[in-house]
Amino acid sequence: MLYIAFVKNRPQTIPGGDLDLKSRKWWNEGGKPRGLKTLGFYGAVGSATRAVIVFEAENHEDIRTMLNYWNEVEFEIHPAVDLADVYRKQGMRVS
Repeated sequence: MLYIAFVKNRPQTIPGGDLDLKSRKWWNEGGKPRGLKTLGFYGAVGSATRAVIVFEAENHEDIRTMLNYWNEVEFEIHPAVDLADVYRKQGMRVS
């Protein structure tokens, strides 16, 4: 299922480590569940607007694993619909 997450870092430090090391473990060393597929990260440069992550998840347990691992990040997660695909099926030329 497709999801959209609005995210921002919590105003705290990571106890006993740094974010680069934790990110490497998640992305490069197999910390991320196989059922999570990240489709995109988006952020507004020079803005306090929350960043956006678009991802697919096979089950809720994978999402729970992500939330527990990234406890220094505040998540607001919503199921998503690919509106461009919906519009294309209606005959609109969305590029």
